[in-house]
Amino acid sequence: MSEFDGEIRCMLIPLREGRLLLPNAAVAEVIGYREPDVTRHGVAWLQGQVSWHQRDIPVIDFERMLGRPAVGAGIRQRIAVCYAPDTEAGWPMLGLVAQGIPRLLRVDSEAIDAARVPLVGKEAIRMVLSVAGEELLVPDLGFLQAQLPAV
Repeated sequence: MSEFDGEIRCMLIPLREGRLLLPNAAVAEVIGYREPDVTRHGVAWLQGQVSWHQRDIPVIDFERMLGRPAVGAGIRQRIAVCYAPDTEAGWPMLGLVAQGIPRLLRVDSEAIDAARVPLVGKEAIRMVLSVAGEELLVPDLGFLQAQLPAV
């Protein structure tokens, strides 16, 4: 195994306005968008659930969670299937809607050290990184998981 080289492999998830950044290890797979089965929870940002590898996962529209308006599905839309931090909770996986094809990105650890960090566990955004002049939002997967209705 090689020593830590000061870079973290990440997945850049395009949104309508901006981009999400997740550690590569947090993303299980990126799948083509399919219309989620509607749930009765009545939460605007929860689109419903889709079946992935014989498991139902909730699909979250992160931008709706931030209060942005809903926009219909586009042809390049995807779902980033992510590992939820609390594997004992009702939803061990969750899906985040991507507005395009995610791509890999290596982020220097110094950019993470210089990140603006909101209150952890209180907001959907864990931190904001500036990489190559662009602000990237790092979602708090634990917060998202805690907001999901019980299974």
